[in-house]
Amino acid sequence: MKQPHSARRVRKWRWTLPLGLLVGTLWINSTATPTMADGGSASLGLVAQSPWIDNEGDLAIQLRITGDAQDTILRVGLHPAVDRRGLLALRDNPILEMPESTLSIDVDDIINSAGVASLTLPVSPEGILRSHPGEVSPLTVELLTANGHSLDRLTTPVVHLPLIPAGEAAAHRPLLVAISLNIDGPPPLHPDGRIEPDEATVRYLGAVVDAALDHPSVPVDVSLPPATVASLAHSDDLVHARLLADLEAAVQMGSLHLRSSPFVTADPEAWRKAGRPDVHRDLMDHGDQVLNELLGMAPDRTVAVLRSTAVPATLDLLGRLGVISHVVSAERLDPRPITASYGSTYPARLLNSSGVAQPALVADPDLARHLVNPRGSVSAAQHLVADLALLAWSDPTVTRTAIVTMPEALVVDALTLDLVLGAVEDAPFLHLRSLPELFEASLATDAAAAVTYELWPEPVTPVSRRATDRSLAETVVAAYTAILGGPHPDAAALNDLLEVTAAAELDGDAMDAYLSTVYDTVSGVLDEFTTPANQSVRLTARRANLPFTIHNGLNTNARVVLVLQSDGRLDFPEGDAIEAILLPGRNRIALPVRARTSGDARLRVTVRSPDDARLLQLQSVQLMVRTTSLPGVGVALFIGALAVLAIWWIRLARVRSSRT
Repeated sequence: MKQPHSARRVRKWRWTLPLGLLVGTLWINSTATPTMADGGSASLGLVAQSPWIDNEGDLAIQLRITGDAQDTILRVGLHPAVDRRGLLALRDNPILEMPESTLSIDVDDIINSAGVASLTLPVSPEGILRSHPGEVSPLTVELLTANGHSLDRLTTPVVHLPLIPAGEAAAHRPLLVAISLNIDGPPPLHPDGRIEPDEATVRYLGAVVDAALDHPSVPVDVSLPPATVASLAHSDDLVHARLLADLEAAVQMGSLHLRSSPFVTADPEAWRKAGRPDVHRDLMDHGDQVLNELLGMAPDRTVAVLRSTAVPATLDLLGRLGVISHVVSAERLDPRPITASYGSTYPARLLNSSGVAQPALVADPDLARHLVNPRGSVSAAQHLVADLALLAWSDPTVTRTAIVTMPEALVVDALTLDLVLGAVEDAPFLHLRSLPELFEASLATDAAAAVTYELWPEPVTPVSRRATDRSLAETVVAAYTAILGGPHPDAAALNDLLEVTAAAELDGDAMDAYLSTVYDTVSGVLDEFTTPANQSVRLTARRANLPFTIHNGLNTNARVVLVLQSDGRLDFPEGDAIEAILLPGRNRIALPVRARTSGDARLRVTVRSPDDARLLQLQSVQLMVRTTSLPGVGVALFIGALAVLAIWWIRLARVRSSRT
């Protein structure tokens, strides 16, 4: 008999005593909520159940009874078998009329001091609780008062393993199943430079890691937030250090299969549509680098789980980043697969913008919805196992696949995740695979059954304004980096803030806070460059090197361009832009000029960043250049005077000669 789902991860329940007796009095916490209340003072909650039964076993089930349960009765009935449509209807509306054949049990005989009642129920093709091998049947448990008044009721599916003759065992193929989880969360880097991981993200990551370590034979494909992983490495908290070590261990042993993910949460289609696909590319590259360095394993880029906004052009973008195969929800396909049957588990083909078909597998959203069952973790796990059993038994002679994913923006609680992995780990009708292995197996066997679909996307959240604001800030940081002479820790810190602005969790105000920090930092740097208020120079020659003084208040060299402008009385023989390296402290720079005339001339010296656009202005000062005499002009005047005198003397001599 299969051990029941338990609300504790370490201790296992043993069912060895007759009906009505419970081994131990272990307190079990349950998040289950009653399915119905009829004005009574007691309620039921499912806290443990055998995931399945075989032909020789009984059903073990534990119930928490809260409130006044004295002199109450449990009435138990098993309904006729359901197909997958019936199971999904049961999950959404679990109220069923009690069947005619039921068992009645006095609660006082089976409840312990912790309020937990333990049942071992005989289920067989014959008897009060009837079920046949290879069926999934709803079980209803009702809590009644002594006079028959209904206090509460719950329904749970019972999975009855098929009876396979020894000679036919080889022909029955188990269902190939992959479990894929996305862990997203707000960026841990704050505008003021603090690195503080989001608590909810860390809790979810910890739950996934714990479940993976407890069930090492179950490969879980996971998309981790690299920014959060990096923040764990920077943290001084011992809890964070242990989580990072456990995460690395789970990855190294193969329990967690890393999928490539952007450094911070980002929608590739949103950035493609905004004309900045390079933003998503850079985020993916940075994310891969961080996970490889911290976890010792390069994430897999060959398979992508498509977001709900994906369009054919998104497939092109992902293809350029190395994606070969895609996982897509059945809700995002046209024509819509019939998810209530088993059709959505077949391979598929998706058309990119060029009309080229790309391999894909369809994830059934109904499988994902089991994981957020409002009636608690045990019910969630049991419904998922029952659904997978029906998929596996629909056509056991054909290799079939199923992918369990999470709906976007939802998380699986720690208990549900542990119970699910524990149930699928030992299920004889399932084989667990990673996503790349699942693609390899499905395409090798069922390629001919692949159906071509078009994508049916949800509207994308526009990031055009975010892209424009980010582009402007990027040019400012690039100019600042040019001043520092190339890559520098100070510039890297600003690039980190810019990268965070792509995070999908940030609204406009939050993004503006990061951009304000960038602009304020660069403005503060520009203020570190000063020049004397009045710099005047006297020239005594036509060509000279004017001395220009500027102070660099940084603790590092700064590369700048000095742009020269005059009022027309000065020329610049070596050009009007002079590159210079300013050392920390006072710098004296020679500016080659040539005066056209004597007198006063104005010279504007503007110190700018050395990028191509010379975007940043560090300083701008006007110099007065006074030219008192120009030796070259004096010589020219003297020669001219001599020429005049010579001409006058020659003319005078000719006049005198003609008179004589």
